[in-house]
Amino acid sequence: MNVDAANAEALHRIASAQAFLVDVRPAGEVIPGIGEALLHAGPPLTNWAEACGALRGAIAGTLLQLGKASSLTAAEAAAASGAIELRPANDVNALATYGGVINARTPLLVVENRESGVRAFAALNEGRGRALRYGANDANTLARLAWLEGEFAELLGSAVRLCKGVDLFALLAQALHMGDDGHSRQKAASALFLNAIAAFIVEADFGKEQTTRGLRFIAQNEIFFLPMTMAAAKCALASAAHIPGSTVVTCMCVNGVRFGVKVSGLGDRWCTAPLPTIHGRYFENYGPDDANPVIGDSEIAEAFGLGAFAMAAAPALSRYVGGTPEEAKRLSEQMYSITLAEHQRFTIPALGFRGAPLAIDARLVVKRGIEPIFNTGIAHREPGVGQIGAGFGHAPRACFETALEALSNAAP
Repeated sequence: MNVDAANAEALHRIASAQAFLVDVRPAGEVIPGIGEALLHAGPPLTNWAEACGALRGAIAGTLLQLGKASSLTAAEAAAASGAIELRPANDVNALATYGGVINARTPLLVVENRESGVRAFAALNEGRGRALRYGANDANTLARLAWLEGEFAELLGSAVRLCKGVDLFALLAQALHMGDDGHSRQKAASALFLNAIAAFIVEADFGKEQTTRGLRFIAQNEIFFLPMTMAAAKCALASAAHIPGSTVVTCMCVNGVRFGVKVSGLGDRWCTAPLPTIHGRYFENYGPDDANPVIGDSEIAEAFGLGAFAMAAAPALSRYVGGTPEEAKRLSEQMYSITLAEHQRFTIPALGFRGAPLAIDARLVVKRGIEPIFNTGIAHREPGVGQIGAGFGHAPRACFETALEALSNAAP
């Protein structure tokens, strides 16, 4: 199969994906072989010394929460000793948000591509501000997380099973017409999801107090839908992996030290480069010197053609990440130069309902010198502080150059 034919097949698989939220289950039940490992965002880390502040804070809080350490200090010492296995979540079709980690007990949103049968997984969203994924690990943060991963996960899982699955792409397509970008702004999608699931949460019959608390949490969490977007994008893109010769990008993410991408023709191989610069807007009293290195798996949204690729659909978001609506439109339009097609279901009103850019081609990134844009939250570099801003950056061209070289060397 030549490159163009291989890319056409990858494009078809991505475009025909049908992503449904079908369950909420502990990672140990849906990810074979997870064992005692902690799954983190981005490509592999060499050792604990590479872990950035937000990741260190999240790991320490997780070990304390699991009862594997008596204090945060002891938890960090255990991680530093090499006793804790760290693995990339993406390698098992899971996704970690920012510095958050996944362990065998973590309840995961189970999203299935009903066209290919491929499943992807992501943890529940804690909300903005002080959250474990941003390195916060104080008693209040961990108590809220315990409720989220216990009582709430049980309630939501029952509701999802009752409704026989939620069509996530249908909600995302509508959300783009309501001011979302599908990554950093999830206000519309979160509200639409609540509208779709609320009756089933009530029908699950968990009692008035638990039901009310669960409904209120979703209603007050404007980014609740984010991990669903991530898992939906992942199950679509993973369906296009392992096509010999294809230069279509199937993954983009970052681990706090390196940016990493995968392309279809290289299967599970990582192609990495040093961290890009993040252009951000910071909360009051914070600035670039306070920022944690960029980390997270949510760049899978951009790999799928949403997020910053569709930022023209979310003019209110541009100010939040430090830009302008005009710049957002320009950047979105620029991404068409490095993609093979346009989404048929995800359209952008501000661009005359043009389909969002679909299928990043590593060849075009290198040929045209245009690096894919992505949005990101910004956490404090010190564990425990939490989110201090939001911004955007560009996936390093060197990742794509490495991928093309590897594909060339692998060609018969």
